[in-house]
Amino acid sequence: MTTDNLLAQGTAHRPLSACIDAIRDTVQEVPEAAEPEAGYQALARLSGHLAAMWRTVYPRAGQLDAGGELRAVCLSRAREAEWLLRRLECQLSGDVSAVGLPARAVCTALRQQLNSYWPAEQALVAWVEDRLAIQGRDQAARAYQRALAHAPTRPHPRCPRSGPLRHLAFWLHSRWDRLLDTMDSRAGVGHDFPAGRTPPSPEQPESAGAAGPWPEPGGPD
Repeated sequence: MTTDNLLAQGTAHRPLSACIDAIRDTVQEVPEAAEPEAGYQALARLSGHLAAMWRTVYPRAGQLDAGGELRAVCLSRAREAEWLLRRLECQLSGDVSAVGLPARAVCTALRQQLNSYWPAEQALVAWVEDRLAIQGRDQAARAYQRALAHAPTRPHPRCPRSGPLRHLAFWLHSRWDRLLDTMDSRAGVGHDFPAGRTPPSPEQPESAGAAGPWPEPGGPD
């Protein structure tokens, strides 16, 4: 099934898609040149979003039947985006590994990679929601928002994405990044990222809990 076909499947209640669409609108603009303030903000927001996807949506997609090819495309493109974010961070911080690497070239490559990644991500999120009941969709949106609020604020392309270590890595990177953000006076995703709120579905009261298969990102599992 193509991306266009997935995105054309009606206008059902999709709180996770709505939430991520709003987040995507705030993170998809990569600065033309890597000025420190704008560059660090883009790093934090993109890194947080990708980490929240790794933490919640991708594992759930792997538990559902079929859809493996689309998920694999998303994972590959997301990983490449994280490596480009890492290059941008090295360039901004003056790391010796980035000497001779033009900042504009890094930003251009990152923008192109994100343009390739976003449609696949959007299709995968819609695909996941189409296979969840109303309550499951609301839980998915809340799980993503919680993960985003606790997510790392710097790229970690070598971070384990599967197995028992992935939960611990998410937790440790989040706390270490926020400590470094404080020391470096950077704006962290947990302080200024407009995650918004997920509106309750017509069939699910707003006070409903987040029980179910979606992981809790507040600490190591």
